This record gives sequence, structure tokens and C-alpha cells, in this order.
Amino acid sequence: MSLLFKSFLNYICSMNVLIENAKQVITCHSRGRKFKSGKNQSEIGLINNHSIYIENGRIKWIGNKLPSVLRKKNVLKINAGNKTVLPGFIDSHTHLVFAGNRADEYSMRINGSTYEQIAKTGGGILNTVEAVRKASKNELLELAAKRVESSIGFGVTTIEAKSGYGLDTVSEIKMLEVINELNQILPVDVYPTFLGAHAFPKDKTKDEYIDEILYEMIPQIAKKNLAIFIDAFCERKYFSAAQTEKIFRQGTKFSLIPKLHTNQFYSVGGIQAALKCGAVSVDHLEVMTARDIKALKGKSTIACLLPGVSYFLDIPYAPARMLIENKVPVALATDFNPGSAMSENIQFTMSLAVQLLRMNVEETINAVTINAAAALGVSHNVGSIETGKQGDLLIFDTPNYKDILYHFGVNQLEYVIKKGEVIHKNPL
Repeated sequence: MSLLFKSFLNYICSMNVLIENAKQVITCHSRGRKFKSGKNQSEIGLINNHSIYIENGRIKWIGNKLPSVLRKKNVLKINAGNKTVLPGFIDSHTHLVFAGNRADEYSMRINGSTYEQIAKTGGGILNTVEAVRKASKNELLELAAKRVESSIGFGVTTIEAKSGYGLDTVSEIKMLEVINELNQILPVDVYPTFLGAHAFPKDKTKDEYIDEILYEMIPQIAKKNLAIFIDAFCERKYFSAAQTEKIFRQGTKFSLIPKLHTNQFYSVGGIQAALKCGAVSVDHLEVMTARDIKALKGKSTIACLLPGVSYFLDIPYAPARMLIENKVPVALATDFNPGSAMSENIQFTMSLAVQLLRMNVEETINAVTINAAAALGVSHNVGSIETGKQGDLLIFDTPNYKDILYHFGVNQLEYVIKKGEVIHKNPL
């Protein structure tokens, strides 16, 4: 298994934790709201020169002087003087379970090959599908654990992971079993999403494969309790809005919560289908019409933007400013995957959001904390620094939170704390 666990043993502490005298604490407080939108997305709840006490994995106190009753307890003290504390980052859209390597395809694309040309050489998503089908569960687990370790090093304390590289019942279940095992053995929360409707396999017709999703995959996955969410890729040449709605309706019968890939290249009615089915988030949104934005306005569905894909594929960026100005809650995620966003670095995603989505620093921070939590339906528990919430915190070696994005390309993160335990410490 990954060296992740050995390294964590050096830092994990079972005592209660007191983070003392932080120069800045970015609370991202929700004040009972599930997410932030419009002008509220710029509210980060900055407080200066505060300490935070975590007991039994939850934030018990935030203030200037620790109450005497708490001072008597066994406490691990961390000096955060001249440093900045943020909520743990949440990566709400990833495809981190896969095998194989597509670096050669990347080079081909950089040299001018089209997607169709790469696919004819055996590349593309079906390349990864073949590798996943051949890989054992242990091989997939080892690879995925290392990727989560990398994500933690950039500040991720909660992460979502999708299936979708199996495209048959046995392999999709194998992927979801890996994701669930990651949640059991790693110190972060890992949320599983079933994405059987990612593409169509070569060995079945579209109708045959959709029937397999509806009547084999969904019932078996639900029976084994392997997924919380159900996802689909609603795009031209993939799954239509009508097919997506049919799959989501079946998923919701089995208590799976819809999330959706849509509007990456075309507007094909995916947003409307997602809203009909009560989707918690709609993701990508690089191509948006006025009708699409109007449909999202005033809804609780989170718009999850993936600027790393636009960077990697050299396609248009999502209209973040237009979404925020129309009071649509915006989240950000890496979309870490082997074909269109090969990076676990959520801080790089944040930098892209500021530079190329024209989001301000404060909107960006809320987009990877409280709004990203809402994209997973867990903003009542994580995503902000508030008493009663889970003690998931980051300590950055800078007195000014703006420096985290201003000083780009370096990692100023010092401590990663999950449920009140130090799970990672970067050498500075």
C-alpha cells in the first residue's frame, strides 16, 4: 500500500487540538445557508488574531482566549502566529480511479492530432477503459491512494471520486468498491459517484448499454450500497438529455442523487434534465446559453466549474462572472482524470479561476470550501470554520490569505488537519 499511511503515522495525534493565534482565520461561515451565491460568494468571514479549539473531531470554540475549562484538557498546541487558517478544501469532481497512461496521446494532441485521429489509434477514453478492465482491484487501489495523497498535500480534506472507466457491470462495480475502500483506509472523506453513463462501450449498442445501466448496474450498485451519487455525460455523441433523464429517474428510485457532466461542448438540454431530476450539481458549463443561465438562476443546484479542463484541452472557459452575477452558486473542482485534466492540484485550479474565469480571490475560496461542500450535499458538516462543524482545517505559512493565489505555482500549505488530527505536514 501507499507510503501515505507511514507518513501520516508521524503526524496523526489523538489529542484535542488548539490552533493558536492565527494571524488570519478565513471562516467561510455559512450562517445556516447551504451555499453562497451572488455578492454573498465574496463573503469569506475573515477574523484576525484568533485561536481554534477542536475536540473529538469537531470545532468546539473559536476566540481570543481559551476558556479555563478547556485549558485543563490534554491538548496538542499548534502555533499559527503570522499564518493563515482556512477550511479544508473540497474537490467535488474527480475521476481518480484509473489505470494506464495517456501521456503519448497528450503529446499527439499537442502536435496537432485531433480527438478522432487519436481515437483511431486506440486512444481516448476507451484506452483507459481497457486498462481498468485489465487491472486488479488492488492495483487500482494502490494507484488511487497515491493520487489522493497528492491531493491532500495541496489541501484537499474531502474528495469525490467517480466510476466510469469500466463500462460494464463487473468493472463499474470494481471501481466503486475501490472508491469505498479508499474511504475506509484513508484519513479523508471520499464520496463515491456511479458514472456508468460516461461513454458507450465498443461491444454493445447504445440501447443495450443503457439497458445494462438501468436494469443491471443501478440495482446491483444500490444493493451493495456502493454509491451516493449518479452521474452522466450529457453531450452530443454521448448521452442525450432524454437518455440522461431516464437514467437519473432510475437512479433516484434507488436513492442515488444526480450530478451531471453537461455543456462542455454544446448546450443539449442537460441543465434542464438535471433540474427536473433534482441534481445537486451541474458540472463543466463551458458553453452556456441565456436559457441555461436563466434555468439555474434562483435554484439550489451548484454550478461546478472545471477550469483545468479548459487549460488542458485549450477550449473556452466557463462564464463564471455571468453565473455569479445571476446569483448562481459556483463551485470549483479539479476534474482530475487521465484524458482532459491530469492534475490533482486544487490550488492550480484556484489560480486558473482567478486569472481566467475572472473570479476574485474571495469567490474562489468559497468555491472550493462551502460551495464545494454544497455540491456534495455536506455543507452542514464541512466547508466552513464554525462551531459544531467537523475540524477540517488548513494552515498556510503566510499572514495574508491573498498571498495563497498571488504567489502562484508554489505550495505554502504547512498543515492539513482532518477531524482534529494532523494528517499531513509539508516541509517548509
